[in-house]
Amino acid sequence: MKKYAFILTACCLLLNGCGNQASSSSDTSQETTQDPEADDYFASLANDGFDIDLTQLNANMMYGQIFDMTQNPDRYIGKTVRAEGNFTYYQDPAGKDYFSVFIPDAAACCSQGIEFILTGEHKYPDDFPEPGSLITVTGTFSSYEEYFVNYPQLIDAEIVPNKEHDE
Repeated sequence: MKKYAFILTACCLLLNGCGNQASSSSDTSQETTQDPEADDYFASLANDGFDIDLTQLNANMMYGQIFDMTQNPDRYIGKTVRAEGNFTYYQDPAGKDYFSVFIPDAAACCSQGIEFILTGEHKYPDDFPEPGSLITVTGTFSSYEEYFVNYPQLIDAEIVPNKEHDE
């Protein structure tokens, strides 16, 4: 019986120790009403005039960044974004066209896509690259809800030449 009491006490201490650490770190973040590091965070992602330059992040950081953009879209609304990946096209059964840049992660198993809407008038397939082609897209981050799901997208987007790959 003493053996079980010891194990139970040890488990409670371990759980309590972990709980205190987690709650103390979360309590600290809840004490402030504004995120004082937000400007520094976005400044660290910026490059060449973009608020968020995904082309400068390694595969793991890019995956995490895009995941955060999909889970917390309000934080990114209106930010200018540059992303590089493979062009994808999908037409739903109702006939609506979707264009996106699919960005592979480090293991190339869990690609994440960001839909984009090009500025101006464009016709598929005439004005678009071949599906699977490497592209760089720039645009303004937005999101919309469709079928009860929130989707990220870049509006007023442009497909820009890939300098490194065009030479």
